Amino acid sequence: MCGIAGYLGPWPEQLIEAMVESMRHRGPDGKCQIVDVEAGVALGHARLSIIDLSNAASQPMASPDGRYSLTFNGEIYNYRVLRRELETVGVQFRTSSDTEVLLHLFIREGPECLQRLHGIFAFAIWDRVQKRLFIARDHLGVKPLYYADLSEGFLFASELKSLVLCPDLPREIDPVAVADHLGFLWTAGEATMLQKVRKLRPGCTLTVDSKGIHVDQYYRTPIAGEEHQATSDDLQQLIDEVVAEQMVADVDVGALLSGGVDSSAIVASMCRVAEPSKITTFCATVEAPTTGADNFGDDENFAESVADSFGVKLIKVPTDADLIDSLQDMVWSLDEPTADFSALQTLFLARAARENGIKVLLSGVGGDDLFTGYGRHTAALAYAAMNKIPGLRHVVGAVAGLFGTGSIIGRRIKRTGELLQLDEEAMLTDAMSFSAVNADRRHNLMAPMLRSKVPADGVPAPFLASFEATEGLHPVERLLDLELNGFMPDHNLNYTDKMAMQAGVEVRVPLCDPQLVEFARQLPLGQLIDSRNTKKILRSSQQGRVPEGVLTRAKQGFGVPVRSWLKGPARPLLEELTAASAVEERGLFDANSVTALREDFLAGRIDAAMTLFPLMAIETWCRALENAPTADLNGGAVSA
Repeated sequence: MCGIAGYLGPWPEQLIEAMVESMRHRGPDGKCQIVDVEAGVALGHARLSIIDLSNAASQPMASPDGRYSLTFNGEIYNYRVLRRELETVGVQFRTSSDTEVLLHLFIREGPECLQRLHGIFAFAIWDRVQKRLFIARDHLGVKPLYYADLSEGFLFASELKSLVLCPDLPREIDPVAVADHLGFLWTAGEATMLQKVRKLRPGCTLTVDSKGIHVDQYYRTPIAGEEHQATSDDLQQLIDEVVAEQMVADVDVGALLSGGVDSSAIVASMCRVAEPSKITTFCATVEAPTTGADNFGDDENFAESVADSFGVKLIKVPTDADLIDSLQDMVWSLDEPTADFSALQTLFLARAARENGIKVLLSGVGGDDLFTGYGRHTAALAYAAMNKIPGLRHVVGAVAGLFGTGSIIGRRIKRTGELLQLDEEAMLTDAMSFSAVNADRRHNLMAPMLRSKVPADGVPAPFLASFEATEGLHPVERLLDLELNGFMPDHNLNYTDKMAMQAGVEVRVPLCDPQLVEFARQLPLGQLIDSRNTKKILRSSQQGRVPEGVLTRAKQGFGVPVRSWLKGPARPLLEELTAASAVEERGLFDANSVTALREDFLAGRIDAAMTLFPLMAIETWCRALENAPTADLNGGAVSA
């Protein structure tokens, strides 16, 4: 796990030096860059050493003949198998690293090698003979990759912040990304907050050569189709195999343990590979809210139960923080104005791991997205069932919509009622949103001059592509496609990577392995969810392994109580960031509409917390962008 950067263009070496230095948190164990002045190419690397800790495995790594140069972020879990294959055809290795295996595999097979990789990665290879830069991102988007195609040249990096260092990069805000963050907390598709910066999508490659820039897709998550009945034992065995493969490392491997079924299943499988007493796990602790308005429980007791049953070490990590002071650093570290304090908790957990000598953590991220763990999946199931009786879902929806929003249960019932009254694709879109403010009112929050530049119905273009691909499937199946191709890579995996890497810690996500994704997408829906249970086959696969209380535990949030926070200690910050003067100066939103929404929220007339918080995060991120330095291309430093 590392930070990578590079460019094709006329910029001096000082730029790549600054880009790599800006990512030293991702790679505290070393840094290096190579520059081909004649070709106008630079590759850089900040190293977090996990496999082959020697200097010989440093990057960028060149082929023996000097033709190819590789900078690589991630891990290839099956590198030992691939190495043995390459050795049988005469390839000689000078290191024991997965980097060198990837380099030689690409030399022999080209882009086709991606089909053989088990791992998480974003890498770039420069071919100095063909004058071609090839970039690839892993199947599910665990590792980030940003790029910018400018008139002056081409830039790429693991983090958007590194691209901002280039003085030639325009900093105009993309209104489509703003609208996405307002409605969903994340940006769908290739868009980022900057118009000239794109995300390379999961499962995609990008080639830059004399013909220009070309993006290809080598992998897409399977769309539910032909069903394949499987047993819980099959799933248990597959999780064991994936976890065993992902524990490959030359350093200690720990785990994040929330006491939920996903993280508990991962730790259970780890205990089949390693001595449990040598496994260190980390659990976030937070003071439980007293208002009853936010769904954040106490993971500590459940995590203790799991740790005791397995005999693993558990370190409890207090994650209460001064959230007001933390907001700007958090959103800038994320490269996007993600209004989710779960990211901050991930940072605290990663810091605790690093302080305890752990560079690698396994996480249960992906279990909810793959096996139906969210409330919206239950709502979609009810939607489909009621749709079989004409008029029923509208009647039930109207009644449910009368509930108040002062409690968790009331908010959930009201939310479900609102979804039941929508047409299917509008329901699917709204189900993916964390905002209780409807799409029309969100649209009117945008500045009048920007409204025509964003979808009036609030449906991002990538959602429409998913809808087309999944037309005719059950609504739950359609939601799962949106999760795997949007919410998971663009929200959950993004903040997991960015915040853990702030502490120099790699987080691996076994439940996001393509083998498990293929397994889950072939299951009949009835093995995933019914009216009483979610994640049915995953829960049953852990029967007899994890404590029963974990298997029957209700889904709870991972974060902080935003509603009570905004009405309490953060109210002055809310009023400052959404003040009419600040809104008008920024030019992204309509000041009168924002003021009205804020006042309605504070008066208890609407549950607008998860619309106002994104507004605050966007303004905070924009302020950080204004203060972000550019590289001094004369002296190699940075300047404001």
